[in-house]
Amino acid sequence: MARTLGRRTFLKLVASGLAGAAASRWAGAGAARAAAKPNVLLIMADDFNTALSGYGHPQCKTPNLDRLAARGTWFARAYTQFPLCGPSRASLMSGQYPLTNGIRGNGRKLPDACVTWPALFRANGYWTGRASKIYHMGVPGNIFTGDDGTDHAPSWVERYNVSAMETLSPGKAEDVMLADSTHLYDDLRKKWLAYRGKGGKFMIPSGNHQGSDFVIVEADGGDDVMADGMAATKGIELLRERAKAGGPFFLAVGFVRPHVPLVAPRRSFDGYDVPGMRLAEVPEGDLDDVPRAAQGNTNAHKYKLDAEDQRKVLRGYYASVSYMDSQAGRLLDELERLNLVDNTIVVFASDHGYHLGEHTMWQKMSLMEESIRVPLIVAAPGRAARGARCNRLVELADVYPTVAALAGLEPPSSVQGMSFAALLDNPDAPFARKDVFVDVGRGFCLRTDKWAYMEYSGGKKGEPGSAGAMLYNMEADPKQFTNLSGKPEVAEVEAALRRRLHARIEAAKKGP
Repeated sequence: MARTLGRRTFLKLVASGLAGAAASRWAGAGAARAAAKPNVLLIMADDFNTALSGYGHPQCKTPNLDRLAARGTWFARAYTQFPLCGPSRASLMSGQYPLTNGIRGNGRKLPDACVTWPALFRANGYWTGRASKIYHMGVPGNIFTGDDGTDHAPSWVERYNVSAMETLSPGKAEDVMLADSTHLYDDLRKKWLAYRGKGGKFMIPSGNHQGSDFVIVEADGGDDVMADGMAATKGIELLRERAKAGGPFFLAVGFVRPHVPLVAPRRSFDGYDVPGMRLAEVPEGDLDDVPRAAQGNTNAHKYKLDAEDQRKVLRGYYASVSYMDSQAGRLLDELERLNLVDNTIVVFASDHGYHLGEHTMWQKMSLMEESIRVPLIVAAPGRAARGARCNRLVELADVYPTVAALAGLEPPSSVQGMSFAALLDNPDAPFARKDVFVDVGRGFCLRTDKWAYMEYSGGKKGEPGSAGAMLYNMEADPKQFTNLSGKPEVAEVEAALRRRLHARIEAAKKGP
């Protein structure tokens, strides 16, 4: 556990990050102003695409998130700002684009003076706290050691990390990318236990890729030894404390599943059998019209999984999702038990999407739909929409101003997202956002209702597309099988999309 800055020091820090008279609007408000405000519960998943049964997934089971969606609004077209943990989470929490806040990788922190989403609430009389991963933490690295990662300390009154065995959890472990991994993990497990017994910090040996390899663990333990079980338990404890203490709260609970290693109790694997896993549809020659710069995470280039191994990964991923869903259910159950549902805004989101074999790609860091689209569910008291699907384009950067608006707070001018609060009453209401903007470091994507336009750097003369460009008609080709970039019949459309994308790039570089 780590307790953060005192309130007086914190308010001075927040004020230093705001301009002149505007500072008093955020930092000068006290507990009295916030007395009647709604609570906020943010639940984050990690590396989670839209594999929810409520989103129509044919195999993955998520009954608890489905019941949250049944009393709120689920956004079918929500997009990350960067398909990588650190930049995406910094963007979500700051309401800024990665080109604006400068975080386009996993190693950097937001500056202390940044008025993040929870910092705004804290400055307005809210108790704010987190359990486990909200800003970036290496998985399993920082989960082994129980470290803060790149957390933003001024966001929180209290913050708690978890320390779990992850890959080394007792049970059946298999790394499908290694020929023989059993002895490796047995040896590492003994070392981890020795370190923990001496109060030391276990470091992953150099050259071990547990944060990217597909390690699948059918674990023997339960919630008391699983990272997400620990996070849920601490979240429940904090909910009980806040219910007893009174006053508004902003609680963020971060789950690390289904990020690899794919660790879940054996029971979570029930109902998912390897032969029954459905592999993604990949037409012959699917990558023939895709620039090489967009093919970094293809199976042939990086993973080299055969069909059997791919089915094992799907089983592990879905089991991890089911376990994460069960822990989200524990939090939702506790909200009901404490009679907090009618005064708590609940937000569920993932930091980005995830490839599971589409276009032969796996994991993240691509601009294709599976990597950039995220699950987003918002259930807010007093809002008319219940169990509603919203097809408006929204960005994760929009969540900050939306929840601030629901709580009657005004975010600082540094926030670039747009509030979609009106969509929680009418999911078909007009919304000012006409496109979404995604950065992947080596390229960018502009997504509109009809089109997905991408530009990767490193495109070479003679490669498919124009200068590493990709263009898809998302109405006619929702699975993005046919790259239309450079086709004469869409030349005007492509030129317009290119201009708009570059305008958004320049606007993000300039900042608000």
